[in-house]
Amino acid sequence: MEDRGVLGGAHPAAKLILLALLALVGLFFTMIIGLLVAMPFFGNDITGMVLQGEGINLAENLNFSRYFQTLSHIGLFVVPALIFALLVGRRPLLYLKVRRQPLLLSLLVSALIMIVALPLVNYLMEINLKLSLPPFLEGLEEWMRSAEDGAEEVTKMFLEVTTWQGLLFNLFMIAVIPSIGEEFIFRGIVLKVFRQWFRNVHVAVWISALLFSAMHMQFFGFLPRLLLGLVLGYLFVWSRNLWIPIFAHFFNNAAAVIFYFLHHNGYINLDIEEVGLGAGAPYYAMASVVLLIALFFYLRNYEQRHEKRLAFD
Repeated sequence: MEDRGVLGGAHPAAKLILLALLALVGLFFTMIIGLLVAMPFFGNDITGMVLQGEGINLAENLNFSRYFQTLSHIGLFVVPALIFALLVGRRPLLYLKVRRQPLLLSLLVSALIMIVALPLVNYLMEINLKLSLPPFLEGLEEWMRSAEDGAEEVTKMFLEVTTWQGLLFNLFMIAVIPSIGEEFIFRGIVLKVFRQWFRNVHVAVWISALLFSAMHMQFFGFLPRLLLGLVLGYLFVWSRNLWIPIFAHFFNNAAAVIFYFLHHNGYINLDIEEVGLGAGAPYYAMASVVLLIALFFYLRNYEQRHEKRLAFD
């Protein structure tokens, strides 16, 4: 009933190809328009170098790099998702499941789920960092570690701000835009298309989570991001409202940005990347799994009871 758009009857594989094409085209045109708009603010030299495919010094042009990062995320995720939903579902907000107002308690439970998942996420990160490829793939592993180190350095440069204005922009760039764009794509579209293809919601959740983790191109953080993808996927499936995983995704990223800011500037000593680690890490991880299961069942039952009350009324 939802796929009433021009391409609503297309095969799921065709829809995925369409989504990939829209992402490439959306990124290209958004970047071109955004760079032209940026010229009066950042100068013709920097924007001209980017348009010509030349590299820029990230440290010397950090504000432009933040602008570029935000722009690319909008072009790669937000714009393609809205166009896809319009072509396939005709009514984008309805297709993406963002038309209905989320329940306040469901939002709070989703935030609690992200907190409870933290020890398990950190434990999986610790395991992931110890993984290595077979000897014959040593060159590939060195490349992946080098790429990951480079990505970590860029992230640190973005995060290491000392002003509250810088913190607010980081929240917009790292929490607001990615939580909307990535959830539009991976839960609002990819999960739904694979569910239509395989007729199995669990297969769809796992595939969308695998793609979500792979998209970040960070092998040594693959397992914790896979877990986050699964959590966000089941939040969507059991709430049937995309605002729930969007809020959970935002809460997760915003907490990381805020705690890094507070820790980096000496306001607190707590490092959330160390939560749940140490000698008792396996037990904290197991406790995290038990609590996650309990919270998910509570969320599912609460949403079902609410829907029954609406149907009765």
